[in-house]
Order: sequence, then structure tokens, then C-alpha cells
Amino acid sequence: MKKSFLNSKLEVFSSCILLFIMWEVLAIKIDNDIYLPTLGEVLKNLYEIIRGEYFLINISSTAIRVLVSFSLAFFISIVLGSLSYISSSFKNFIKPINSILQSVPTMILVVLALIWFDKNKAPFIIGISVVFPILYESVLGALNNIDKNIIEMVDIYNLRIIDKIKYIYIPSINIKLIPIFLSTLSLALKVVIAGEIYGQPSFGIGSIIQIEKTNFNTPAIFAWIVIIVIISIGLDYIQKYISKYNYKWRRI
Repeated sequence: MKKSFLNSKLEVFSSCILLFIMWEVLAIKIDNDIYLPTLGEVLKNLYEIIRGEYFLINISSTAIRVLVSFSLAFFISIVLGSLSYISSSFKNFIKPINSILQSVPTMILVVLALIWFDKNKAPFIIGISVVFPILYESVLGALNNIDKNIIEMVDIYNLRIIDKIKYIYIPSINIKLIPIFLSTLSLALKVVIAGEIYGQPSFGIGSIIQIEKTNFNTPAIFAWIVIIVIISIGLDYIQKYISKYNYKWRRI
């Protein structure tokens, strides 16, 4: 088991090294930073970005937009998912709205959000619109999958509604949501940045990327991509830890 794990890590590491070598060779071959910068140029720009005066402001501005939009989407999905579970009429009312949000391409949502809202509000709306359908379906699916025999049993014993929520409904939703929680948060990060690129709020990762694009500063764009990838990897590790903890909790 341990040997297999080490081999897997070694293969991933080897793949990354090969990718970097191919990147560097191709960049040297092209010899034009506008098309493909060398790794050295990217690292140089990464260092300058991190040392920059507004680095933390841009990171925190995007982080706030992501967390707020995700939190609102999560709250709305819990409320509407619960109402849909209680009332089939309400579920049928929400279904076409949810289907539209799932079907419309993200870039169209970005364009519409920028038409209907100002540049500072648009990234929030985009994040909510993309994340909500996923969380809503997960909440509704979790509630629908609760064993009917358990529901009948607690009804027989007249369990208080607060106890039903605490010991049956919340754990069921928790088990369903945790595996997708941070992957959905990563998705929110991507779409919020996309909204920032087109909306150009005062601060944010997307705003800076758009400025660098206007200046044809491709090395800086790649440097920001590296930062985004590092954030996404961090979220992935957090999700693995939470999922592992949740699995242990379920076994207790």
C-alpha cells in the first residue's frame, strides 16, 4: 500500500517535471514571451507580484467575493432544497429555473450579469448562479435519499422537529455535501475570477489579469495562473482532510 502510494506520487512528480521541460523547450523554440514565456520569466513575475503593494488586497478581494457568493448560494440551496422536499409543487416551480441555470453557458451568465448589475456586484451574482444549482440538487437528493422507514419511526415516537433536523436531516445533507463542498468552492473561484476579468472591479485577481492582458504581459498572466493553481491545490487538500474526518465520524 505504502509502496503503491510512493509510486503514484513519483509518477505525478515525473509528469510535472516532463511538463516543465516541454514548456521550457517550446518557449525557447518560440522565443516570444507574448506567446509563451519561459519558466524563468514566469517565476520572475511571480516574485514581483507577491512583493507588490496590492497583492494581498487583490487576493483578499477575490476571496471575499468567492466566500460571500458561495455562502449565499449554500444558504439559498438549503432553504429552497428543504422547501422542494416538503412541497412537490414548490419543487416543480423551481425545476425550470434550476434547469436554465444549469444549461446556460457560464460566459453568457457573465455577460448578462454585467448588463444587469454594476461591475462590483456582477462577480457575486455569477458565483451564486453557477454554484447554486449544484448545491440545490445535492441538498434535495440528500433529503430524498433518507430512509422512509426512519422517517416513519420518528413519527411514531413523536420526535420533536428540532431533533429530526439535528439527528436526521442535517447529517444526511452533511454526508452528501462534504464530498463536493470544496470542489464547488473551487468552481466558484474560477467563475468569480471570470466575472472580474470582464467586469473589472477596482481590485481582484481577474481585474489584474485583464490589465496584464491589455499590456500583453503574458508572463504575469502565467504567474497569476500559478497562484490560482496553488490556491486550488490548497482547497483540494483541505477537502481531502475534511472528507477523511467526515468518514471517521460516520464510522463512530
